[in-house]
Formats: sequence, C-alpha cells, structure tokens
Amino acid sequence: MQLRQLEYFLAIWEAGSFSGAAARLYVTQPSLSQQIGTLEKELGAVLLERGRQGVTLTPAGRVFLAKAQDVVRAVRDAQDSVREVVEGRKGDVHVLTVRSVASGILPPSAARWHSQYPSTVLRLHDYSHRRDLEEAIRGGQGDIAVGPRPDAWEGPVVSLGYEEMVVIGQAEYTAESAAEPTELAVADWVLYEPEQGMSQVADRMAGHFGFTPRAVARTGQVSAALLFAVEGIGLAVTPENAVPLRWSRHARRIGPGLFRELVVYSRKLPSQLAERYRDMLTSLELPLTAEQDLPEGAMRC
Repeated sequence: MQLRQLEYFLAIWEAGSFSGAAARLYVTQPSLSQQIGTLEKELGAVLLERGRQGVTLTPAGRVFLAKAQDVVRAVRDAQDSVREVVEGRKGDVHVLTVRSVASGILPPSAARWHSQYPSTVLRLHDYSHRRDLEEAIRGGQGDIAVGPRPDAWEGPVVSLGYEEMVVIGQAEYTAESAAEPTELAVADWVLYEPEQGMSQVADRMAGHFGFTPRAVARTGQVSAALLFAVEGIGLAVTPENAVPLRWSRHARRIGPGLFRELVVYSRKLPSQLAERYRDMLTSLELPLTAEQDLPEGAMRC
C-alpha cells in the first residue's frame, strides 16, 4: 500500500468521479483506475462503485475512508513539522558548553534568541571539563558547542573572542591592580578537582610562572572556589565573567593578563536553527576580548 494510492482514493471521493479526480491530480484516468484496482486487490475488497450519479463508497470503502484520511493527515503534519524545522520556524537547538560559559557568557544570547524565535526551544547542556564537552559533541549529543578551542578539530570552528582569567582573594584592590608571579608563588591556593576544567587553567598558569601552587582547599565548583577565596582561605583563579559584581574589587589581573579563547564548533555543518544561533553569538557584544585588543604580553591558556 502506497501513500499515493491513499491520496488517489481520497481525491476520487472528494471529486465524486474518476474523471474529476484525474483532472485535479493531473494524471490520466486509466492510470488512476489502475492504482485504485491495485489498492483494492491488496485489501481484498471493492472500495468504490461507479454509477450514473458518480462514484459511491462501498461498506468497505466507508470504513477505509476514515483510516485513509488519518494516514494522509498524519503524513502531511509530519511533512509540515519537518519543514518548519528546516526553515527555522520551530524546533530545538541543543547547545553544549562548559559551566562557566553557561552562566557568564550565554544568558544574553538566550534572551535574544527567545525574543526572535519564540516558537523554538534553546536547550543548554553544561559540562565541568572541556574534555567532556568535546566528547559529547563528537558523539552527536548536541548541535553545536561553545567553549575553549578544541585541539585538532575537523569540523567548523568560529572564534568568539577571549575571556580573561583573574585571581581572587580576600583583599580588595583597585581596578588596575595585577597579581605578580612572586606573590602567586608563595600564596595559599583554592584549587579545583581534576574533573573541573578550571584545574587545567590553574595548572597552566602555575606552569607558565614556574611554581607549584600550595593547595589548602579543593573544589569542583567555581562558585565554591570564589566563596572560599573571598573568605580568606586562599587565592583562586576564575573567569572574570564568573565573578559577581559585588566581589569585583577582590579580583585582579594575572600578570600582563591570562586569557582563554572561546569558540563555537560542531562536528559538521550545523542545522539551520543551530547556524542561526551561532551567527547570533558572533553578532552579540559578549563580555569577551577580541584578539587584536589583548594586552601586550598577554598569556593564553
């Protein structure tokens, strides 16, 4: 049984004759009759009877009519739904990211997205480590990823800019203050557990300055590291965009500046909806620094 045969059957019933249906469908009447004959043979029942007043339904045809209408309607609904997704009018966009980016970078884009595409759903999935993020997008668990630039990535990658890493502690400083390597080397540190991606940032910072940080506390959450540091337990390194405004005077630049590039990437060309979200991110004024605006001597992690 083919969808075309169901559509032919319904067209004959609606037109009231084979000739009228053939004209509406732009097919020959013999071809139309052949398709209905094949359908009736497969069902083992006559569906339509020709008469002087046109075509009427047999008892089997009346039963079959409602079922054929349901099937054709369901197929057309499915086609419309797919078309809406392809055209970007409806659907879900699965965005994978790391936690600090989810809270500090993406909220403005979510608000803009909702205002422009209210019939779609933006689904955000966050991960603790960039490694987990890369594995998830490589495994097809999302449409696009937003996070640190992946190593040796084969799919599309678009740069968004650089987020600055700062050091935070109990003392308050002016906006121009910077923490020097000698101070960092002798300080107590609130470090991150290995499964937290910021642990890699802290390790690269310490390696760049040539010291091993003395850990007095470890945590798997950036928010907890911030609380511990402000309470005076030790220093912590964190993305600047993750520092609440009320604690901004506790944060300082690290030497000439420590930055991490953030990019949007995917395993293959993203869907139309995901591509629109990617383009929106590149057009927004995000709390990131353009490469040409990085301070002289800035470090990258």
